[in-house]
Amino acid sequence: MENQKEVQAAEAKIWNFVYGFADTLVLRCAIELGIADIIHKQGEPLTLSELGAQIPLKSVNTDHLHRLMRYLVHMKLFTKETLDGEARYGLAPPAKLLVKWWEDKGLASIIFGITDKDFIAPWHHLKDSLAGDGEETTFEKVLGKSISTYMADHLEKSMLFNESMVHDTRLFTSVLIQDFKDVFQGIKSLVDVGGGSGTDMGAIAKAFPHLKCTIYGLPHVIADSPDYPEVDRISGDMFKHIPSADAILLKCILHYWGDGQCIEILKRCKESVPREGGIVIIADAVVDLESKHPYLTKTLLSTDLDMMLNTGGKERTEAEWKKLFNAAGFPAYKITHVADVEYSVIEAYPY
Repeated sequence: MENQKEVQAAEAKIWNFVYGFADTLVLRCAIELGIADIIHKQGEPLTLSELGAQIPLKSVNTDHLHRLMRYLVHMKLFTKETLDGEARYGLAPPAKLLVKWWEDKGLASIIFGITDKDFIAPWHHLKDSLAGDGEETTFEKVLGKSISTYMADHLEKSMLFNESMVHDTRLFTSVLIQDFKDVFQGIKSLVDVGGGSGTDMGAIAKAFPHLKCTIYGLPHVIADSPDYPEVDRISGDMFKHIPSADAILLKCILHYWGDGQCIEILKRCKESVPREGGIVIIADAVVDLESKHPYLTKTLLSTDLDMMLNTGGKERTEAEWKKLFNAAGFPAYKITHVADVEYSVIEAYPY
């Protein structure tokens, strides 16, 4: 018979998983209520009554607010201290990232997107994703259309997605600019395939004024993207054609697609760059189960399931990336892992 303590420890671990969803939904609630902004604006920790008086609701149940803040303190997002016998709540370092989220919507957009009732619906059918030939994603089975068609039909959700991508890749774009100067200085033109709003490409264009920069994407995305004078905008279908350039940038694109589609995209890229000096720059995840950063591994394994359910894509190991490059006719590649972020830079050489 198993040791009773071992059984209790195992049950405790399972219970921790049972309510794993609570962290995300409590975080969403804190963002919706603007709790971090209220405390930041005040400039000092607040009592429950002071905090409740500024929450944008007609009335606030103080007991419920107390229980919500107790959970947020346990998450180490907020702090609690007692002064003159009364609890006061302040900002822990992570909560500072939630301040003024309406100005930098990216982090909030990620939370709102993941917890959106439509986007979370396929997760309730995870077991169903194991059946069938994979021709139809779980998202399509549940919502009746592909995620790309859904985005085109729901522009507010498309904007939410684009806002989250801007935040998700902003830090990584700064890494590209700082650590890969030699790559950008050695080319004259760059096309960002699936470049979204063009924010990141605008930063690259300013950092390297000699570059002719272009974002290339679906018509409804290009139509809604802001105008950056340094960046050209072209709409089209990357499976049919990619504008010619010395280099093609695929930033967080290939993990949305299955192997067959990725090979087609890479072949289009190969057709679009010159034989001399042409390069495809891929900013995407490379899964390493032996990574020294287990929190990143968990994130990648989670996004891998996300891709499986919603797009038919996947997060890939280096061996899986190599298989794609071989199938697309790329003779060489170089992977540079970027510390403390989930993405790596892959320099793929088509010739």
